[in-house]
Amino acid sequence: MSNRERDNSNFAESAQSQAGSKIIHWLNAFLDKLYRNRRDENPPNGITGQVWGMSQTALPLPWAADSSHREHYFLHYFQSQNNGPTKNECVTTSALMSMNMLKDWAASQQGCPCEPDRDIETYTHELDALGLQGWKYRFSTNSPLPGMMTPWQALITLKDHAKSLKEKYQKSYRVKLSAHNKLMDLIEHLRQGSIILIHGAWQIPLERNPLLAFLGGMPHTMLLVGYDGNTSQWLLLNPSDPSSNKNNETATPKIYKMNTKQLMDFWGRKFLFYPPRFSFTAVTLDL
Repeated sequence: MSNRERDNSNFAESAQSQAGSKIIHWLNAFLDKLYRNRRDENPPNGITGQVWGMSQTALPLPWAADSSHREHYFLHYFQSQNNGPTKNECVTTSALMSMNMLKDWAASQQGCPCEPDRDIETYTHELDALGLQGWKYRFSTNSPLPGMMTPWQALITLKDHAKSLKEKYQKSYRVKLSAHNKLMDLIEHLRQGSIILIHGAWQIPLERNPLLAFLGGMPHTMLLVGYDGNTSQWLLLNPSDPSSNKNNETATPKIYKMNTKQLMDFWGRKFLFYPPRFSFTAVTLDL
């Protein structure tokens, strides 16, 4: 190949690369406009101090006897989805953290000792052992959707768990999945002492994962446990918090914090195979 031919070839490759980059940039912008949050809300007004979920009656436990330290109560139950068998365990982990809180609440209400918490590794192994019957709650580790528990499966999981607590402790709770909510709906449920599984999505560019980018982003579920009116921050247990990794033995669980814009961008982003925008699953105690 002559120098001229080589130069022409390099020029053509460069032109193709630039054209490809422009197309990807345009597609990323188009997909973001299609799926991103389209509603802005200001932080809730008139809230001073912190508003926490879960009833005060749940707190007289060894790790949360002092009701002024609500963070300690919730962090006791934190688990990382990174300890599960797949990368898709956010809903599974959020549901499991909720169930661990709820079984302790039910036991303490009846003066019974609290049973040990289940961890994500043990719980997913139990579901996998059920075979196809386990798909009612979570797609198995070796299925085409490995480890995926959808919000609708979480609803079934929590309702069945509520029935088991009713049979064992005569204490139970109600579960409801709803969409098109507003920030004050979150605040009201926190004030009622509810546990909230909040569903949304993160933006994902085509370069990182083309399939997820075309579907809306990376779907994700977290536990919303409180709101700090002094700092206007939402307080969550985020099972994918990068600071809590199974390969990091020194990692310390912490409350994950988001400002209102960050929460709205996550909560209001549409993912095609998730509930509609601004969805959450509320777990309300039967006191």
